[in-house]
Amino acid sequence: MALYHFNVTQVSRGKGQSSVASASYISGEKLYDKYYGKTHDYTYKEGVLYSEVLLPAYAPERLKDRETLWNEVEEVEKHPKAQLCYSFNFALQNELSYEENEEIAKRFIKENFLSRGMIVDYAIHNPSRNDNVPNPHVHMLIPIRPLNKDGTWGQKQRREYIFDEYNNPVLDDKGKQKFNAVPTTDWGSPETLNEWRKNYADIFNEAFEKKGLDCRIDHRSFAELGLDILPTIHEGPHVRAMEAKGIRTEIGDHNRQIKQLNKLLIKLADKFCNVFDWLSAFLKECKEKKVYAPGLDRLLNDYYDKRYHNAWSKKAKIANIKERSNVILFLEQHHISSFEELEAFVKDSYAKVNALEKDIKAKSSRINDINEAFRYLEMYQKTLPVYEELNKKFFKPSKDKFKAEHSKEINQYHLSKRKIAEFWGDAEHDWKGLREEQKLLSTELYTMKLTCKDLEAIASKAYKIRCITEASLEEVQVKEQQKVQERTPGKKRSHDMER
Repeated sequence: MALYHFNVTQVSRGKGQSSVASASYISGEKLYDKYYGKTHDYTYKEGVLYSEVLLPAYAPERLKDRETLWNEVEEVEKHPKAQLCYSFNFALQNELSYEENEEIAKRFIKENFLSRGMIVDYAIHNPSRNDNVPNPHVHMLIPIRPLNKDGTWGQKQRREYIFDEYNNPVLDDKGKQKFNAVPTTDWGSPETLNEWRKNYADIFNEAFEKKGLDCRIDHRSFAELGLDILPTIHEGPHVRAMEAKGIRTEIGDHNRQIKQLNKLLIKLADKFCNVFDWLSAFLKECKEKKVYAPGLDRLLNDYYDKRYHNAWSKKAKIANIKERSNVILFLEQHHISSFEELEAFVKDSYAKVNALEKDIKAKSSRINDINEAFRYLEMYQKTLPVYEELNKKFFKPSKDKFKAEHSKEINQYHLSKRKIAEFWGDAEHDWKGLREEQKLLSTELYTMKLTCKDLEAIASKAYKIRCITEASLEEVQVKEQQKVQERTPGKKRSHDMER
């Protein structure tokens, strides 16, 4: 049966891990780790069928050597808890031959990782198993730090400085300007990971289709597929080996319990079709047969009545009355009279917050870019006279002396000139218009942040009310079910016999 397995973690020095050790493991090679001053030897490891380091076109040829590559990664990462590399593990398919799996794996790596400028150290494993079921899979290690076009190691993050609504720098307790650390790549984003997961499924499904096989794999989670079943924990070769020998493990016991629960859930799904159809049918029955379905006002009244009677002090009772009044006022202000309207309002409110936060981030980024441009303009204006004075020196000794004395200003001149050119590109240098845009954006950003804060408060309050009504509804339904069972004892016994 086709298997979907695609997992990614990070190799981190903070966890006591080493990228050299990880590379030694996946390749089955003996590698010396300069950072720790020790040799990692996995030449005894069985099941390593193939390994290779793939480089983007602009990468130095020396990085083809696995030991050189990962020792450079260790060297360039200075922090004692640095995140060193991504570690991927994805399954190959037993329905395909080794040659087909190898070709697909390499194509998948090139199209999704190498094309992004990522260095990929990968290996194909197929360890022997006691149950004789092949377990072919791929391990990949990818440095988190990107490589620049000139072959040097780049930056993982860049600083996005924070300014207030009046365009003044926001300072921390030490008097330094606050900033957000923004990743220089999208490699670690959830969207990118989801894209890789989908592409992994697509490339193998394409191969299945070409071979005329009915099997397919799906990257979506059980929840995304609408299956309300529980995922098992990935066991790995060591756990499987122990289980095959009859040694029970915690992971194995956990997965056995999950599988039993899922069998029950699948039976329920078969009986009721699915949760959404069942709920729709129930609501329709409530309307057509006037089956008891409490309204929003009844649910809230039940909840606050119960809280009032359970309150021990007068102060608590008064607080309960105030909260109840505020909830009623909130629902009236937003024209919410049913549970369905409340649910829709919660979703809509959070959607507005998310959209506004996205706009705020975009505007903040633009403001920071403009601020940087004006900073370089100021630098350019200060250093231009120095550069012009340098050009007036015709004799080499005096020119060299002047250059040495004013090297900082001259370097700043060239830097500011380059940065200004990068900012404007081919556009006209309209600094006056840019200043107006800066002021307008700052005003808009201030207003948007206030609006976002208000929207978040509204969404949060609506969500709290929804939680209250859901809890109240559950209690009411339990009570109603008990009443029905008390009125029809014969049916209950018949139902129990069927089960």
